[in-house]
Amino acid sequence: MKHNSHPALGLLSATLLAAAISACAPVTPAQTATGSRCDAVAAKAMAVKDHCLRCHAETRQKEGPSFSAVAMKYRGNPNAEANLYEHLTIGDGAKMLEGHAEFHKCIASESPEKIRNMVRWILDQ
Repeated sequence: MKHNSHPALGLLSATLLAAAISACAPVTPAQTATGSRCDAVAAKAMAVKDHCLRCHAETRQKEGPSFSAVAMKYRGNPNAEANLYEHLTIGDGAKMLEGHAEFHKCIASESPEKIRNMVRWILDQ
């Protein structure tokens, strides 16, 4: 059986195959500003599940500061990840807009790595 092939068809086939393979590949975590890696989709899902978005938003002020304001506060701090991780797991006071302090809900039901992922995501805002 004789096959007629054209170089352009071979290139097109290879391109389509590469596109199909890359479309099926797992999503690579985003590179954060701190040089760490995070899975933004998982972090945002965790923020929704743990009700963080009741008081916080990614870019706008609510009852609590926006995640971008938190990231700005910690920018340049070499202990940023450790400090924010502790804040989320210890449940120390959170200063509210009116100036009073309230108990901050702990995130204890998740694995430490999932919490660190969310911390990295917040710091990347």
